[in-house]
Amino acid sequence: MTPHRSRRLQRDTDILTVDHHSEAFAAGRFLRLVNWHTTPPSGRDQLRAELSWYLDRYEPVLPHDLDRFFDTGEWGLDRPGFIPAFYDSHRDHVTVAAPVCEELGLTAWFFPPTGVLDVPAEEQRAWAEKNDVDLVAGQPDAPWAMTWDELATIAQRHVIGAHTASHATADSITTEEDVRREITEPIERLRDLTGRMPASFAFLYGTPPVPGTVAGDAVIASGVRYATTNTSYLRIND
Repeated sequence: MTPHRSRRLQRDTDILTVDHHSEAFAAGRFLRLVNWHTTPPSGRDQLRAELSWYLDRYEPVLPHDLDRFFDTGEWGLDRPGFIPAFYDSHRDHVTVAAPVCEELGLTAWFFPPTGVLDVPAEEQRAWAEKNDVDLVAGQPDAPWAMTWDELATIAQRHVIGAHTASHATADSITTEEDVRREITEPIERLRDLTGRMPASFAFLYGTPPVPGTVAGDAVIASGVRYATTNTSYLRIND
């Protein structure tokens, strides 16, 4: 074993200890994930207030911040970290969430299920009901989802992650066709749209990609660097 690999192994082992976690938390070296789904116009002021509250207390984290921490073990921020994530391809991410973030100078993370971006407006409510996407009062019946062009606009200022095609759970992906439809193709389409690999991959319910399962192995093999759970970002590729 090389000296570098030995030091990295020791560092990774130390990170798993309770003492390390306690020290890091006390020093503000931790990451807080906050998830939003629909962001209707009626809640614009509330969203702005929530994001402002976090910005007063936390440092926004981008992919290069995660890379630095995983590569060097150095936190590199003056405050605890914060990732604001917006899920499920809602069109009000285009009209409300992204503009509010930009007013505040905040780069957010967006995780769109790609399947709905191809669904005609009049069929989108049925798609939402079929695929466990919750709509709220005040959202239009059609269209409630963004378009590919609108996602491309968001990608110019924000981080894009993959979230399957049909809002799928990890345990529903059991065949090669499932992998193609829910993992491989969404990643490829997002890469083609943005010109870069999605920064992270998230299953419905925040399930991590478990090695030895069809879905887990496929995400790990995809080349996406991070997996997103409800409470953490996992480095799954260099």
